[in-house]
Amino acid sequence: MELKKSNVNAQKNKKYTLMAWVMALLVLAVTIPLNLLAEQLDVNWDLTPNKLYTLTDATTNLLDSLDKPVDIYLLEPLEKIADEPETSALYRALLQYDSYENINLITFDPETEPQKLTELNPDGTFNLTEGDFLVKCGDMVKRIPGKMIYQYEYNDAGEVTAAYFRGENYITGAIKTVSEGTMPGVYFLTGHGELGKEGYSRLCTNLANYNYTSADLNLMTADAVPEDCAIVLIAAPTTDITAAEKEKLQAFLDKGGNISFLMSPNPEKVKYKNIEDLMLEYCLAMRYDRVYETDSSQHISNDPYTFMVNLVSPADEDQPDMTSGLQNSALVPYMRNCRSLYSVFGANYAELTLGTLMVSNNTAVGEIYGGTDEDPEETKGQEMILAEYAMDPTRNDSKIVVFGDASFISDEYVSSEYLTVPTFLFLSTITWMYNSDIDMSIADKEKTYDYMLLNSEAEANSILYVFGAAPLVIAAIGIVVWARRRNS
Repeated sequence: MELKKSNVNAQKNKKYTLMAWVMALLVLAVTIPLNLLAEQLDVNWDLTPNKLYTLTDATTNLLDSLDKPVDIYLLEPLEKIADEPETSALYRALLQYDSYENINLITFDPETEPQKLTELNPDGTFNLTEGDFLVKCGDMVKRIPGKMIYQYEYNDAGEVTAAYFRGENYITGAIKTVSEGTMPGVYFLTGHGELGKEGYSRLCTNLANYNYTSADLNLMTADAVPEDCAIVLIAAPTTDITAAEKEKLQAFLDKGGNISFLMSPNPEKVKYKNIEDLMLEYCLAMRYDRVYETDSSQHISNDPYTFMVNLVSPADEDQPDMTSGLQNSALVPYMRNCRSLYSVFGANYAELTLGTLMVSNNTAVGEIYGGTDEDPEETKGQEMILAEYAMDPTRNDSKIVVFGDASFISDEYVSSEYLTVPTFLFLSTITWMYNSDIDMSIADKEKTYDYMLLNSEAEANSILYVFGAAPLVIAAIGIVVWARRRNS
């Protein structure tokens, strides 16, 4: 009887052992071919918590609906970003973009293939460097600086503590812009003694790098401000605009348009009534003067009309910040041949967002210069406003900016090292008034990891036991049980 029972147990053990081996072989038979197939087909699974390596629905929906070919040029070899862990998110995103029928990804090294760069940028319109992107559809081209693809956070030692991938929002937004065939336009008002676009060709090149088109506009002949106009520049007019032009500009502002006034001092007895009316609607105003500096240490040698100025930080968190980045630079800001400005308390003052961008030192003086006032007074003993802005939320967030001079952005002076800061400040106001980058509301993606917070060394040792020693103990118990059954 005992022998028969022993034989039965032995047969059961052989049966269980055989089943175990069969299951193990089946697992290997399925797993190995699947891994080989995945490697052969370059299949990847994005297991990151925030889907760092996967395009969002906003992008895939746009790409699925795209009915025009779009070229994405990257001025960097694809192999270079493929080999860098820091750019792995960009690399995988580009591969996914390129998998769509109407997207053509073209990458090259501008140093070893300069002829391609010349073909891509024959007129030198774009200021391109390694790592930059150009997104092109037909005649529409949009530049994405490579430095915008990632945003970094640093500690006090200057070490990178976090990196955020922002490229998908910019690349998808650029594809949408060029495929729809609309680029925001900056129009130079003409007909009042202004230089027009030709006098600001260097500025127009900068605007192209910021993805704006530029053109002249004569509102004495045009019925209205063009539909593609984002900003009207009124730069150094020597006479006032007409009442009819003012009405056209008011209609433009009512629809959320933007105007930048660059009101250089004019020695003639001219009253800018209609221009001032437009400013007063935003509680901003200008004086008929010209500022000079009385402290010789605050102006360039033998020229008190080219003087040091101060950038102004936002008064509170609700105001736009257009100056902090420039304040942190080592460059000293100057202005030249500038009139002073001020704000007034109008009926809509409380509804507006107003701010000052740049002021003189209190040693500067605003001498009377032009205008038609019968008994004007000079301004002295105080800081004078040289650049200011306002936004009206009741008029579709329309914005105006006023500078007391236009010459600093003209071809004659824009290269002056003294005027670098106000030039960049002016470009910041352009971006504030109308940002040419379409926001696709695609959130920045951080490279994140799952982690466990341990409060003590004892807790850490316990965790190590659970994940390390415990499996070994369980395995040992299994071996003992198997051995006893085998010998029973």
